[in-house]
Amino acid sequence: MKTPLGKYKCFAVMMLFLTASYVSTACSEQRNEFPEPVFVDSPDCVDTDRAPLQIIELNIKSGPKHAELQVEVAATQKQRTQGLMCRERVHDGTGMLFTYDSDRVDGFWMKNTYVPLDILYIDKLGKIVDKISMQPCLRDGLSDSDWDIKCAAEANEYIPKSPWRYTLEIRQGWLESKGLTNIVDAGRLSTLELNIGTND
Repeated sequence: MKTPLGKYKCFAVMMLFLTASYVSTACSEQRNEFPEPVFVDSPDCVDTDRAPLQIIELNIKSGPKHAELQVEVAATQKQRTQGLMCRERVHDGTGMLFTYDSDRVDGFWMKNTYVPLDILYIDKLGKIVDKISMQPCLRDGLSDSDWDIKCAAEANEYIPKSPWRYTLEIRQGWLESKGLTNIVDAGRLSTLELNIGTND
């Protein structure tokens, strides 16, 4: 699903974003159980890796408003490549965080992805530099090569306006339902606050 690069670095305590520090989830309050992923029954999904990913908590802030969510972490090349492919749904308050070791300027595509998503592109300081709505790119009877061409062409609309280090994919429209309608705004800083740790 994505162009992979780098490995995820996980620390008990780390300063990653401009206004946010990160502490182990062992120090945080009890979380709700993360909903088990449900995968699409399709020949294009038979090789999907269904192993569970690390779960962390996020807090998206924009001015006085904020929204909390739990996300899976796509930390390896294989995990980032698959991303949210073949998922039947993305539940409210959940998503997937993609982590990289260096800044990037490319975008994501939606091949074999069945759920409309919003993607947040985030710089190394935690500022949300862009937010783009992405639509599923389904096979619709195309050959493998024509499917790739179709999805790559659509992905031209998903390239962010600024370099980024992390991305967050969530259900399309969820942020708006939480009242976060202007998270990308040159006049103010939007940040992500992470609790880094395992879901043990």
